[in-house]
Parts: sequence; C-alpha cells; structure tokens
Amino acid sequence: MSGANTPPDERTRQHRPTGGPTAGAAGAAAGAAGSGPDPAGTNGNPREGASRDEEPETTRSARSEPPERPSEFEATRAEPEAPLDNDPGLITHRASQGGYSYYSDADPYPDDDHDDFEDRFDDELDYPDDPDDDDMTALARKKRGRRRIWRGLRRTCYVAAALAILVPGAVFAWCYFTFDIIPPSKVAKNYNTSLVVKYSDGSLLNKFSPDEGQERVLIDDLSEVPEDMRHATMAAEDADFYSNPGFSVSGIGRAVYNQLSGGQGGGSTMTQQYIKLSTGRDAHTIKRKFTEIVRAFKLTNQYDKTTIFKAYLNTAYYGRDAYGIDNAAEAYFGKDPSELNASESALLAGMVQLPRGNDPRVDAKRAEKRWEYVTGQMRDNGWLSQREYESLEMPQTRPMFAWKTKTTTAQIHIQQRIVEELEERGYTKDDMTSQGLQVVTTLDKQAQQAAQEAVRQVMADQPEEINPALAAVDPKSGAVRAYYPGNKGYDWVKQRQPVGSSFKPFVTATGLKQGHGIGETYDGSDDQTIGGTEFGNAGGVRCTHPKRCGVREATEESVNTAFVNMANKFGPQSVAETAYEAGIPREKVTDDGETKPVLADARTGNPDLGIALGRFPVSTLSLANGYGGLADGERAEPFLVDKIVDNDGEVKEDFSPETETAFDESSTRSANIAANVTESMRDVAEGYGLDLTGDRPVASKSGTHQFNNTSHNETASYVGYTPQISTAVVLNKSTTSKQPLTDASGSDIYGANEPGEIWQKFMNAYLAGKPVERFQEPDPIGQFSVPPPPSSEEPKEETEESSTPPSSEPESSEPESDSSSTPPSSGWSETSEPNEDCQDNPWFSDCEGNGDGSGDGDGPGDGNGDGNGNDDEVNAQDNEGARRPDSG
Repeated sequence: MSGANTPPDERTRQHRPTGGPTAGAAGAAAGAAGSGPDPAGTNGNPREGASRDEEPETTRSARSEPPERPSEFEATRAEPEAPLDNDPGLITHRASQGGYSYYSDADPYPDDDHDDFEDRFDDELDYPDDPDDDDMTALARKKRGRRRIWRGLRRTCYVAAALAILVPGAVFAWCYFTFDIIPPSKVAKNYNTSLVVKYSDGSLLNKFSPDEGQERVLIDDLSEVPEDMRHATMAAEDADFYSNPGFSVSGIGRAVYNQLSGGQGGGSTMTQQYIKLSTGRDAHTIKRKFTEIVRAFKLTNQYDKTTIFKAYLNTAYYGRDAYGIDNAAEAYFGKDPSELNASESALLAGMVQLPRGNDPRVDAKRAEKRWEYVTGQMRDNGWLSQREYESLEMPQTRPMFAWKTKTTTAQIHIQQRIVEELEERGYTKDDMTSQGLQVVTTLDKQAQQAAQEAVRQVMADQPEEINPALAAVDPKSGAVRAYYPGNKGYDWVKQRQPVGSSFKPFVTATGLKQGHGIGETYDGSDDQTIGGTEFGNAGGVRCTHPKRCGVREATEESVNTAFVNMANKFGPQSVAETAYEAGIPREKVTDDGETKPVLADARTGNPDLGIALGRFPVSTLSLANGYGGLADGERAEPFLVDKIVDNDGEVKEDFSPETETAFDESSTRSANIAANVTESMRDVAEGYGLDLTGDRPVASKSGTHQFNNTSHNETASYVGYTPQISTAVVLNKSTTSKQPLTDASGSDIYGANEPGEIWQKFMNAYLAGKPVERFQEPDPIGQFSVPPPPSSEEPKEETEESSTPPSSEPESSEPESDSSSTPPSSGWSETSEPNEDCQDNPWFSDCEGNGDGSGDGDGPGDGNGDGNGNDDEVNAQDNEGARRPDSG
C-alpha cells in the first residue's frame, strides 16, 4: 500500500538508515515511490509492502533468538525500513523492527512524549546534542547510571518519609502509655506556693507565701467563675479549648520554628500550660514541648474539659503573689471571682502571659495593650458584641500589695526585687514554687540586721512620715549585702530621688579622665552666672581662697559654684557618661513606655549644668553601686539573687558576677582614676564626726536637694565606702504628697544629720570584726596639690570679691554645650500622671514630670538643687561633734 494512503491518525516510525548520506537519500526516494520491493535489494525495508502477518523469517529469527555475535545484531537492527502502512505505532511493531534487545547497549527508548520521569528530568537539564551513532553506547551507559542514582534517591526519600511518620508515631504511642498523669485534684492539694528565700550563708530569710502560710483559696466548681472570665481566659490563651485534643497543630509549628530560630515558647494550649504548671519548669526545648503535648493529649482523653479548665484557673499565676483566680480577683480588685465583669476579666486573663510586666501598676502602657488584645479576641470570637466591646474601659486595680495584711512592706519589696531578677534570668515565681526550688540571695544576714537596727535607733523619735532607705553593695562584685526599702508603701531603695551634692564626686572623676587633677583650682565664689544660669553657694559656705578653690576643699566644704564651673569645663554630657561608667543605669522606662536617659532634661534630652549638683534623680541602690565604681574603678551590676538550689541544697544554677573596667580600657588607669577620686573625699566623714571606728579609711559625701522654691530640703543623703562595702542612705518625707524634710522639732534635716548617723552606725556594725583594708594609693593625675596663692593675694580681698559678678578666670569661661544654657526647672511638675500611684506617692518614678525628673523643685538661683542656703553642710547640727558652718 502506498504511503499516500496511510490514514493520518496512525503513527509510523522510520529508522535511521545505516548507509550514510547516500543510503539515506536512497531510502527517502524509496519511501516516496510507494510500496514494493527495492530494486537494488540493499537499502529498502525487507518488510515493505508486506502485511503484519507476513513477517520475514530472518526478522522473526532475529527477534526471537539472540544473534551469535553482537555485530550481526547491530547490523540487522541498523537496516532502514520504510513506513509501514496502517502501522498503529504499537510497541510490538517497533520491537519487531529492530527495537529493544537485552543484548544492546544502545538506548532502546527514543525521546518522545511517553518518556518516564527520569527522561523528562534529563530533558530539563542542559545536555549537549545527541552524539553520532558511534557514541550511542557511552550515552546509554551514562543514562543508565543517572537512572540508578535517581532510583536510589527516590527510594531513600520514600524510606525517610515513612520513618518521619512511623517513628514519631511510635514514640508518641510509647510515651502515651508510659507517662503518668497526676490527677488535677492531687495537683491542687499539693501545689506549693511559698517562695523560700535564704541569706547568703544559707540561713532562712523568709518563706514568702501568698496567704501567710495558709492554703490558697480554690474554686470548687467552674460555675463560680463568670462566663466573661471563662471567655476572657480562652480569648487570651486558647480560643479552641473545647474542640482541640489538648494541643494545637499550628501552635506546634510555631514552637518548632521558635526553637530552630533561637526563640522560645509559642502556641501552647491551656491544657499544655496546665501540664507545665503541674509538672514544673522544663528547659525550652523541642523535647519538652513533645512530652508536654503527649501529656496534654492523655489528660484530655482521661478528664473532661470542665475539670481541666477548673484545674487551670486554680493553678495559674496572675502576679502579685496571687495563685489561682480566687486570689487574683482579691489581689487586683478586692472581689470574689463571681463578681468580675468583662473588663476586669480581660485584664486578669491577660496577666498569665507576663505576670509582672502586664500589671497596670508596673507598666500601664503594656498592660493596656494586653487588655485591648484580649477584649478584641473576645469580640472576634463572638463572646462580646460590638456595642459591648466599645463600651469597655480599662479597669482600675488596687495598689500592688493592698491585699496583704501580715507580711511587712519591707519584706514584700525584697521579695519583689528577687522575683524581678528571677524573671530576668528566665525563672518565674511559679517555676520556683512548683518545683520546690529555693533562692540563695547575696544579702548578708549581719548586714541586713545592722541596717534595720541603725534605722530603728536613729529614727525612733522622728516623724513616721520620714522614709529612710539604705542600700549596701560589695564594690568588687555588685552583690547587694543590705537592702532596707523602708516599711511603708513604696520601695525607696528602688525609687529615683534627687540626691544633691552626693553626685559631685562624679564631676571630679570626669575631670580626672580628661587629665585634670584634684589639685586644680576653680572659682568657688558665691552668686555666679554660669552657662546662662545663676548659681550660688549655701549660706556661710566658702573656700579659703574663693577664686582659687581646690577640688579637695570644694568637696569637703561642698562648694556648689566650684563644681558647676568644673562641669561647665568638662561638659555635662561627659559627667553623665562618667556616672554611667561607674554604675548608674543609662536608661529608664517612663509611664508612657518610652526609653529615656536617666541623667537628662525632659525637654532637651540632654544633661545640663544642674547635673553637678544632683539635679537628676537616681535610686539609692544605683547611688551605692555608682560609688562602688568609684571605690575600685570596676563597674558591676547590682544583684540580689546569687544562686538557685533544690530542696536538697544542690545548686541548680549559679549566677556568677561579671565586672568590667569603668573609666578606661586599661584596668590600671581606671583603678588609678578611682584612687584619685577617693583621695578627694577622704576628709569629709572626719569633718562631720562620722568617721569609722578602728581608724578605717573611708571616702564619703553628703547631699541635700532643695524643696521647690522654699528654704527647706526635699531629700537628704549620705554615701560612702571602704574597700569592702559601699553604702547609701537617702531620706525623704512623703505621705500622699511631698513635704519638706524636717525632724520632730521642725528643723531641716541635712545629709550629715540623720542620714549620716544611720550610715555611720550601719558601717561600724557591718565592718566590726572584719580586717581594716586600705585604699589604693593614687598615682597623681595632672595637678595633685593646690599651689600656694600669690604672696600679694589676701583672703580678705577675695572674700570681698566673692559677691562680685561671675569670675572671668579661664576655668569658668569655657564654652558650654547647647543644653547647659537651659534654665533649671522651677518646682514640682503640675503635669504628673494622674494615676492612683502618683496621688498616693508623687515620688513614684513614673510621676516625675514625664518620668524624667524634670520637676525636681529647683528654684531660680539655687544651682538646681543646693543653693539658697540649702547645701548639705549648712546648719548641720548634731550631738556627735559635727562641725558647724562658719557664721560669716
């Protein structure tokens, strides 16, 4: 049959001729001529024109039996043939036409649309064009090798996929039948809520318990909790609680991602959280998450959801030492759980995520964001209508520890400080109590008792409104040895207060860093305009030679103008940097959640010349720690938590102190700067009769801060150190508002009065029996001693000049930074945040004029804190031989 009569839908295949170009042409011509035998009998297809049943014997034999020699088979296979009429293109036809052979190295499958996966993958690769027939054997071997590789990879993937499913499933099943589930009733009964705190020597400081040793209040039935509280809890923690099997697949994915990416936690259901609460703290690992999921699944299968929900509400920690929803409702709102409304429920539900950080009394901005999230989830899940949602307002909570009745406030503040440090190190209070872990603090039992006794003795006959605070720190490590925060509503060791002239040594250290020695002189005359602001000295305070006041004398006499001129010369920002290097914190978080520098003006964001006179508030603990940096030239972070131990006393984690050089990259130079600062303060204590027994060397400084525009004081402080201990004492007088700091007789209190007495009694008691250690002898920096005045200069003339306009000497005429020309603030800020804390206590750090200490009662001309007759040494009268000021 002619090729022209072949139906178009039937596929044919032509084999490539083997006779080269000539044979190919002849074959093509034969194909064009139609059917019939080839006249030459050499280039045509031997089956051309034959029917399917008429297969030549030679071809059948070649197909049915292997040839004796490969060369004969190849020759037979290579013979070209013309298209077969009506050939449907089946494999049987192609095989009969010299196709597949087990004995051939040639590729038996040409590239067409029916290639398998490996051929399609190969086609995507950029291989060169097919080689000539002579290279077909090598190509076939290469393809066969690729197929074997891909076959092995496929099988490996199949096995890996099977293992990824079967192995976790087997492990899950094994864990499911192996792990025990503690009945929720037993967990509630045995759950320990006391935080055991010990002194540094291992003796018991206190067992802090939410209910003063009593068993906490539990709800007996979930119906005791209003529907709003249940919905708020689900909105905050697990919206699918009633439908999930105890764990969340999406939550697992988040947890795995967080672990692999270095994060923590993520996606735990309420059931998983209860498992963690009931079994104790585990490491933040995938292994812990896996076992938690298994237990949650098993718990869900063994107990109904109502039982699990009730167990969760009885076990969760809500902050403020409140375990369980009953105590939480009392601690925050003074209510029973059944009385909680939707707004209050949302606040409590949001507390579990971050028990302290989400407390409105700790961080109002963060708390409100969390509350908004929970209420929004309640609306989105249909538990609040849009109208109800829009009508909600952020609820007001009780003061933090108002629900406490027996534990002293001082103990509560110590406990709270410990809890804060534990959280910073990755431990919650719940972790500690559920596992029976105990805290060993840095607090020295003898030091703590000495602090309490010193305060008791000195303040016995003084007004109860006076708030004393004492902090003592080991300069070598930053370990807090004594912490007395007062025994009223606020932690006065933690709260920032302006400390007046006690800040002056940081100015001295700044000059030493720049090469200005303690023998240099500055204009210490009264009533000067420095940097555009008027400054003056306290009444009767003067240097021997006012125009040439050396640093030692300026420190001992507390001459304001000399230190302001020093700060003007060195730069206020440089003074702030020195204080930061010594150990004063750099930043603070305001009540608006903003981070700002501690030593800076609220309006400019920079320090001004008032920094020399303690205009910017710092905490008592920070002041003691900063003086510790001046003691040895090493900066340390103050800390109370030394280590965590289990019930058997085995150390679970030890927090080793870390220090670094403070004032210079060279530890030797840094220590020498500290030694020179120390030298400038060596005579202050003796001058007030506050020197220590046993002829102990001590460096110290007193300070006061003026109360608004009055002639009274706002705070009084005394700070000093030996090589073993650095101690700060600060007093203020405040109830629901600030008051002038006056004693029982109505007289003003200065730094060398009650603060100095408390400091001296504590230091002597703590150091009793300890070896006397000497300070490092200073290697003089710059000018170490004050040169004698010119012979023609007489003190009387200088005294007369002290009332003249500002000095024109070079030290006081240096250019000043832009911020130093800002006039001082005048009076306590009228714009303090009107929250309950501020109304109860305007000293609260977040109430300080946008949280930055801008309203510190600095009147005009008072030098931002110590002028107008209010410096620390003025009118300092005590019965222990404190020197009286000059009457002139």
